Amino acid sequence: MDQELLTRAQAGDREAFGALYERHHAVVWRFTLHRVHQVPVAEDIVHDTFVEVLKHEERYEADRGVEFATYLCSIAENLIRKHYRKEDRTADVLAWLWPGSGLEDAEFSEGRFNRLLDLERALENLPARQREAYRLSEAQDATMDQICEELGVSLPATKSLLFRARTSVRKFLGLEPVGET
Repeated sequence: MDQELLTRAQAGDREAFGALYERHHAVVWRFTLHRVHQVPVAEDIVHDTFVEVLKHEERYEADRGVEFATYLCSIAENLIRKHYRKEDRTADVLAWLWPGSGLEDAEFSEGRFNRLLDLERALENLPARQREAYRLSEAQDATMDQICEELGVSLPATKSLLFRARTSVRKFLGLEPVGET
């Protein structure tokens, strides 16, 4: 039944997509919220999970014996991992920019201003495509698909651009390199 609904949804049948969403939303929601503990983040991940299903309907193979809800949760799990990897990278750069207390109670100082200038210099030293990929990912929170589309490059090329950009920025700022998956 799920495979039929998915095929119809992929063909543009809004009612079929609605039926899939209604059948599985609660499971994906509980799964996601239990892992991220933040309602807005969970909402985004659940939304992105169903978008991924529509974009890549061919990846679900009902004849392999995997429940559709399990398939959805595996997509959500990958999006959760992506969220935490990005959060860790951002935290490292922010900790470098604003060492000590949290951003919300920190006063703006000359030292922080100089760190912001250093970050801007790090970005200026990147090749144009790397800089654009970095800004789309980190400042505009674009998805990999959005970055691919904006830059007109493949997914592997986008991943490579982002890896090189992040590595260069971290090196320029004197931060330890972080492995990328």
